[in-house]
Amino acid sequence: MNWMDVSVPLNPERPPWPGDEPFRYEETTTLAAGDEANGARMTLSVHCGTHVDAPYHFVGGEMTVDRIEPDLLVGPCLVIDLTEVERIIEPDHLRGKVPPGTKRLLAKTRNSAFVRDTVFHEDYVAFSEAGGRWLAERGVRLLGIDYYSIAPYESQPPTHVAFLGAGGAAIENLDLSGVEPGPHEILCLPLKIQGSGGAPARVFLGRP
Repeated sequence: MNWMDVSVPLNPERPPWPGDEPFRYEETTTLAAGDEANGARMTLSVHCGTHVDAPYHFVGGEMTVDRIEPDLLVGPCLVIDLTEVERIIEPDHLRGKVPPGTKRLLAKTRNSAFVRDTVFHEDYVAFSEAGGRWLAERGVRLLGIDYYSIAPYESQPPTHVAFLGAGGAAIENLDLSGVEPGPHEILCLPLKIQGSGGAPARVFLGRP
């Protein structure tokens, strides 16, 4: 299997979601200073960089990120091309692109052109409430997108509730710029943060 890392790097140059804690990384000990090891500390939001949203984030209940089953985060995955969508992904954009039985779905959009920018883009492409519900009703349980949220900037809860409320999970802020649409294997590894609605993740896509 040839694996591609589709996670964005964590660094202070990347903007946080507006209002969230910015990422900070500081070396606390260094070999250069005569310390016995290089050590560091960091501060960040649990929704910083490439991350997983659990149902708890917008729906509540007990399904926190540490309770997501591994078989949802690992396995066959379909990447679809939605680069023609200007702003909001509706069911009509998805019909004919999501075969029956699709459990894990990643959307490659025009966001891929600026996913690593150092400024935040409010006009990113995202799913409408109807789009999120349409996917959930057809059995999609893991939904990923190439920017900070599966929902439009100005309206976060409806899409998240429609999709996460069906028992799914979302992967946000993926770098799909170098990924060809089609079938892949996904390996998504969120940090096991007990009781959290989200966690930073390392995500790989693989093909034979």
